[in-house]
Amino acid sequence: MQFNRGEWSELYALLELLDNQELNIVDNELNLIDNNTFKVLGLYIQNSNNEYYFDINDEDINVLKNKHIISNVKKDEIKKYKKVLLDKISHELPGKGSFPIEEMKYILQKLTEGNKIKSSSLCKEDISARLKDSKLNTVVNKVGYSIKSSLGSPATLLNASNNTNFKYRVSGLSDDEIITVNNINTRTKLIDRLDYICSKEAYIEFDSVISNALNQNLQMIDSKLPEILADLLLSSYETGVKHIEELIEIIADKNIVNYTGDTYKYYKKKIGDFLLAVALGLMPGEIWNGLYSVTGGIILVENNGEIFVLDAIYYREYLAKYLIRNTKLESPSSTRYKMFDIYDEDGEKYFNLNLQIRFLR
Repeated sequence: MQFNRGEWSELYALLELLDNQELNIVDNELNLIDNNTFKVLGLYIQNSNNEYYFDINDEDINVLKNKHIISNVKKDEIKKYKKVLLDKISHELPGKGSFPIEEMKYILQKLTEGNKIKSSSLCKEDISARLKDSKLNTVVNKVGYSIKSSLGSPATLLNASNNTNFKYRVSGLSDDEIITVNNINTRTKLIDRLDYICSKEAYIEFDSVISNALNQNLQMIDSKLPEILADLLLSSYETGVKHIEELIEIIADKNIVNYTGDTYKYYKKKIGDFLLAVALGLMPGEIWNGLYSVTGGIILVENNGEIFVLDAIYYREYLAKYLIRNTKLESPSSTRYKMFDIYDEDGEKYFNLNLQIRFLR
């Protein structure tokens, strides 16, 4: 069995939560703020049409598949294999792709019959928990979490796809100048194409979000969000700045939607709401109902194996701050998405840019 680093990290998170049941909730600076509110009583994973539930006892874990017990694992085994897995992930070269860990075959077979933790990229949540909530003195079932790991390359928050294309109208270029733009194929061709367009004093304005689903989803968050994100994306190429926290300052100064008062506060709130939606429920290719499917928050797997929780139940404001501070825009394949390729449509000239967001760490 071969998994990539992210998939092995998801297994590590499962083992860690089976071993240590208290959720360590942190703020946006990863300072511990609460480890008393939630206790993990059990964990769920969904693989294809099968649901696995791990019922945690004092000394062992019962593994249920579709509500029927299929195995039992001692907690001492969990501790042992957790250490082995962390060591193997840490010593594997980043960016290697999928790789086997033969030592994990036994425990993986007992826990998931050899399957990975998450089977579908169409689902935001990686794992769900049955929790004891000490604030409410009650048990809450199937609280969903997304797992993001620092064991290797930083994870993506929003993947590039045909659903994340933004369309811009460009005017003021001659036919020969358009040919020149489209023939620029330098190592930094995106920046060089934009520089050439600007050097000819061409006019660029946002036209639309190409995906109707994403456009509707963005407008559900805020009617001006398509324009705000389009400016954020274009500004990243105009300035070379990719860090979202810094880009918010740039677009707040430009203020294309003409907010009054403290413009930075408005743009920070709008971008924060968008990042929260992407992290907790919004899928760019599907019409979103505005509800979060990831109800619990984000589980962070640190390089040293520690696991923290950015909580979406009681401490959502810290989660939004963390996302703003720890994400960046990334340029996906310019060839696949034909970015800054100027094309004609109904007599007007346009180019597309693609939105992809990655964690910094």
